[in-house]
Amino acid sequence: DSAEVDANGNPVLGLDGKPVYKASNAVTFKSSTDSDKIIDAIKSMIEDYNVMMAEVKAAYSTMPYKNSNGKFANYEPLTDDEKAGMTESAIERYEEKARQGILFGDRTLSTMYEKMRNIFSPNGEDGAYLRAMGITTSYTISDGSEAVTLDEDKLRAMLDSDPDLVADVFTRVGGENGGGVMQNLKVQLDAYAKTTGEPKGILIQQAGSPLSSLSLMNNTWQSQLDNINTQIEKWQDKLSDQVDRYTQQFSRLEVLIQQMNSQSSTLAGLMGGY
Repeated sequence: DSAEVDANGNPVLGLDGKPVYKASNAVTFKSSTDSDKIIDAIKSMIEDYNVMMAEVKAAYSTMPYKNSNGKFANYEPLTDDEKAGMTESAIERYEEKARQGILFGDRTLSTMYEKMRNIFSPNGEDGAYLRAMGITTSYTISDGSEAVTLDEDKLRAMLDSDPDLVADVFTRVGGENGGGVMQNLKVQLDAYAKTTGEPKGILIQQAGSPLSSLSLMNNTWQSQLDNINTQIEKWQDKLSDQVDRYTQQFSRLEVLIQQMNSQSSTLAGLMGGY
């Protein structure tokens, strides 16, 4: 190591009055991206996304069950007496067919699907960047379904060459070009499935969720069911009142008929005595 000198060639002294030496080998730092962990995380997220999207698509695009003659079957809820005469497997098959297509054509789910599918195929630079890093969307003609595919080699190459760009495309919040993939996912998932705070997600408001126990008893569908049950109870009470009224009337009529028959018999007896 050599001593540091000033502009006049004199040794530079430290606070202790001794010459200051400079190291012959400078300390340097080098950072690297853990590509494997990032690729595994993105791959896992895409797999979960594809599973969710497939279930949403199937829910609103699957038609109700049809009979062999091509007509939609009418599956009424099984009564206790009907269940008593069926096996467990027969009950399961019946209820499975009854549930098929129950959400066919649901506008809420179809709108959610369209908004979610655009997240991995945006327009502009972000769309080009996603394709460059091997993230594209495939389309199946037979059922109209779509799935996000990942080319791991392209993603790894992008991580090695420009990791900041990958981070920006996925994690950017707001900004001139809008949010990144994760921000856009969160916005849509909150809009439809948020279980905390107010307002809750659209689907939670509509049908409730076990993840938000209070919503199970406070949602649109439950309110409609409660209203239907109230109407059923109301008409059952009216029907019961009508039954009681007619029963009383017929009971009175039966008494009068018996009295008339008795009087007729008496009169016939009297008439027969002459």
